[in-house]
Amino acid sequence: MKLKDYSIGQSISGYMAVKQCNIRQTNQNPPKDYLDLLLTDGEIEIIARVWDHTGQPPTVNTIIYTSAKLTQYRGQNQLNITEWRQANQGEYTQKNFLPVCPYDLEKLWSRLKETMVNIKDLGLSQILRSVFGKHYKQFQEAPAALYQHGAYLGGLLEHTCGVVEQCLRLATEETDIDLLITGAILHDIGKIFDYDWSGCVIIMTDSGQLLGHISQGMMIINNHATNCSDLSTERLNLLLHLIASHHGKLEWGSPVEPLTREAILLHNADMLDVQLWKLAQAQAKTPVGEKWTDKVWSLNNKRFWVSNNNE
Repeated sequence: MKLKDYSIGQSISGYMAVKQCNIRQTNQNPPKDYLDLLLTDGEIEIIARVWDHTGQPPTVNTIIYTSAKLTQYRGQNQLNITEWRQANQGEYTQKNFLPVCPYDLEKLWSRLKETMVNIKDLGLSQILRSVFGKHYKQFQEAPAALYQHGAYLGGLLEHTCGVVEQCLRLATEETDIDLLITGAILHDIGKIFDYDWSGCVIIMTDSGQLLGHISQGMMIINNHATNCSDLSTERLNLLLHLIASHHGKLEWGSPVEPLTREAILLHNADMLDVQLWKLAQAQAKTPVGEKWTDKVWSLNNKRFWVSNNNE
């Protein structure tokens, strides 16, 4: 059984992957150590506590076997663990704890390939063929984030398709459509090196923490540009600007802010895809008959209207 199959107050025994683990202290006098954990069963993440902790804590990116009770604190489900141990190899299948995109990845990739075929600019077409000729498998598997949108295998491909579709909707007659769509396809390519999904949870790589996906994406494109004789320096710089500026603001992680029409469109398409994903997730979790979602912290902590939710 999965976490979703249990109700508040029920006891749970089973295998869980450790995403985060911290030793903290209670407010008692004298204070006592406890474990503050983030666990996942491969579908749902949940906060867990081990009170009166002694000894070594569990290791992040490993599997533990737990006995716990499902409780609720301040409206949020959590596990109160009574016993746990590190699981031994052979007791579990590692990949079962990695969340997976809910959509067919081959169909998503086919949609993206159809879009790439329509790019007429020879230089931009070359850079796409070069990048995906080497990194297709990583791109199809990579998550889009550690948390929130696309935090599962295939999340990067799903998000990229969403951004491309938003760009096509937003593009004006004056838009350099080949440049915009190439930028949309490659805007998060650096995430193939940002994350490591070879274990039982998705973690950030050293290069991901040191450089981030914007820097790594620009490095990938620059490296592959040497193979593209039809890609001029000016076109390459315009493409790199899309990657560099797609977060929109310096304080949001972009080294430069959008300075072209295509850069403005890409930034807004990226934001729109993420926000609509968060809204869809909140609406999907809303009980049938309810007209409003719970507050969505990542969308200014607001509640949103749920239409057609009365069946």
